[in-house]
Amino acid sequence: MSIYSNTIFISVVVCTHNRSQLLRDCLESLASQQLTDKQYEVIVVDNGSTDDTYAVIQEFIISHKHFRSFKEDHMGLSHARNRGWKEAFGEYVAFIDDDAIAPCNWVAQIKAFVERRPQVFAFGGPYDSFSLVPVPYWFPPEYGSWNLGEEERPITIGMEWINGTNMIFKKELLSELGGFNSNLGMYGDRVSYGEETRLLLELKRHNIQVYYVPNIKVRHIIADYKMRLSWLLSSSYKTGRCSALTFGVYRSLFSHLSCIGACMFTGVGKILSCGAEPFKRRVYVSFSNLFIEFGALVEYVLTRMR
Repeated sequence: MSIYSNTIFISVVVCTHNRSQLLRDCLESLASQQLTDKQYEVIVVDNGSTDDTYAVIQEFIISHKHFRSFKEDHMGLSHARNRGWKEAFGEYVAFIDDDAIAPCNWVAQIKAFVERRPQVFAFGGPYDSFSLVPVPYWFPPEYGSWNLGEEERPITIGMEWINGTNMIFKKELLSELGGFNSNLGMYGDRVSYGEETRLLLELKRHNIQVYYVPNIKVRHIIADYKMRLSWLLSSSYKTGRCSALTFGVYRSLFSHLSCIGACMFTGVGKILSCGAEPFKRRVYVSFSNLFIEFGALVEYVLTRMR
């Protein structure tokens, strides 16, 4: 047990799976925060890693007494995040991805916001993308970054969102709502989404206000394997596969087929009107929604075959 368990204000949770070098960079940024280590802790949840993640975590555990770690044997990011907040000593729990980097004032900005608006129990901030390799010229410039402007304000869930790489909740709120839906989210190396969106929709259902805070910002890597058109379209398809469970909206076969037809029609129109845009970017912009709808249709069919 941490010797600071009675004074910790913020628990930072980092969930990881087989990304030891990226994890090292993330933990180094969290070890260099301006806030005193008696006010925050870092909890690393190892979700079934088979590389040298354990050794990297131990380096930080040994050298930083406000770092703790746990192994979560149930595979899945949602399981790991739920383990993290349940183990947290802090009044607030901040989540950051293992491939993100926090500026040295990140935790201090979180604390400052809570002191300004103690009535807000859920909030998050923007992130800027960076890459360790050259980004292809055709790659969508908006991909990998997220920003709602420079105004600190409540957001309208359903039209706006906060994101898992930079989101903060009061621990008692997570406890009341049960945390993240373990049927959604990344599962080892299998790409899946939706657990963050589902939680935010639960907040909306309970009339809990969520804030966007521009001063709470991190940097998030665009991995080199994501810089392929095939990966981008596959990601859209997998978004569609989990969309029904994410949003709790179950449509008819006719609705799925109608949406696919509409997306094909609009996609052709878009690709013909993109002008001088690079071809791969035109394909992605034009047909990403079509791939989402294909994924939703496949999940519809498979659900009825089970």
